Amino acid sequence: MTMTNPQTYPQPAVELAGFVDDHLYGCEPVADCGVCGALARELAEARDAREHGKAYDAAAEIRNHPHPAKRKP
Repeated sequence: MTMTNPQTYPQPAVELAGFVDDHLYGCEPVADCGVCGALARELAEARDAREHGKAYDAAAEIRNHPHPAKRKP
């Protein structure tokens, strides 16, 4: 079997299913944290621009951003 018209260009980007998006970009920014707020805006902007690498990096930074444990009064 021979191919008469082989494709010589890449396919369009594959859209990830919702559960995969949640796994890659899911994170919980702390409400009163300025760093988390800035990263959440960066994440939203990157996702809107379809810059998946930047979106994943922002989500990972939110997940890994340290917050001190709250003390009980």
